[in-house]
Amino acid sequence: VWWNWLDLFIVACGIVDQWLLPLLAFMCEGTQQVDTSVVLWLRTLRLFRIIRSLKILRAFLQSDLAWTEGAFFESFMSAVIAANSVIMSLEVDVKWAGWVYVENFLQTVYTFELALRLKKNGKRFFTSFEGWNYLDFVMVVCGAMDLWLMPAVHGIQQLLFDKAHHQENTMLQGVFRILTLMRLVRVLRLVKLLKMVKPLYRLLLGVMESVRAMQWVIVLTMLTLYACAVVFTNLVGKGLVTQGEISAGALKSFGSVPRSLFSLFKLMNGDLTVVEPIVGYIEGQLLFAGFMVITNWAVLAILTSVVSDNMIRTSQKANDEDERKIREEAHGHRVRRLRMLFGEIDQDGDFCISTSEWQAILRDPGMRHELLQATGLTEDDVNMYFECLSEDCEQMSQARAIRQSKMGSSEMQ
Repeated sequence: VWWNWLDLFIVACGIVDQWLLPLLAFMCEGTQQVDTSVVLWLRTLRLFRIIRSLKILRAFLQSDLAWTEGAFFESFMSAVIAANSVIMSLEVDVKWAGWVYVENFLQTVYTFELALRLKKNGKRFFTSFEGWNYLDFVMVVCGAMDLWLMPAVHGIQQLLFDKAHHQENTMLQGVFRILTLMRLVRVLRLVKLLKMVKPLYRLLLGVMESVRAMQWVIVLTMLTLYACAVVFTNLVGKGLVTQGEISAGALKSFGSVPRSLFSLFKLMNGDLTVVEPIVGYIEGQLLFAGFMVITNWAVLAILTSVVSDNMIRTSQKANDEDERKIREEAHGHRVRRLRMLFGEIDQDGDFCISTSEWQAILRDPGMRHELLQATGLTEDDVNMYFECLSEDCEQMSQARAIRQSKMGSSEMQ
């Protein structure tokens, strides 16, 4: 009801503004009989044109948002995200004043998408504890604060404070710096592109599962590096391997346990310069070879196997989930087709298919074809299933009599 009153009020204000005021000005042209305050009051009705935007809000609240799950909308959002990923690199390298308008357009699209999802899912958007929902919400809010809130606050500050006070207001400057850092959140929009493309999304899931499984491998690696760092510090940093000669390079790389830990991490990743002070000694060569066997051959092999196994298992799980959804959709479609078909055949409306009705299905070429297509069986197979499940009239009456007799005997007892 309130929406009807709002529509009536908007139309009335439009009539007064577009028709009544020009007519009043024409009738009183050349005279001073019109009160200017009344005219000014009537002209303020033009401000109520803004209320027309509430009609868009009404259409949004009352619309069916099933189309948001369609292929066209998902393709459109994928194209927007892909274009945004290219625009982000162009913004850094190409100086152009129009980038702000492009960013505002993209932010409007993302805000509209978030509003659609909030309207469609309601509280479940936050209570489902899905990480993608929180990520989308954070990206849209940070983008709105950067593109819309910052200019608004800056403009209000310039209007309310003079230039000297603006320079001294360090608190607002700190807030501006924090909001400026939120521009880096735009990079997270690339993650949305990974979600839109299924092969990339499966690969991302595999990487995330691998990271969870890598935690114990990382602990093993750190323990191995720590133990080796203690050994290298004592043997190389104290000169036991180099026969008492401690070079500057040995002290720089293995003079303490933290230095040895970082140097061995570099050696594990292929930086051989850290072992130059000890490669001239047999003991140093054996120490270097033993460390490479333990880390590069054993630990990295374990890490690679864990990552590969988790990515393969996650990809297989995602494929099985997609196949399950496809089977459920196909089964639901098949059930709907069979219900429509049996509903047309069940002429007496008793929700049972008699032998005569079944024979009528098989005699009709169109219905027979629809039945075989919906079930995926041959004509002999469906006949066999019907014979196993069907009951003729005599059997149905006998079964009904047996049930009634059982009910009567139970009541007498």
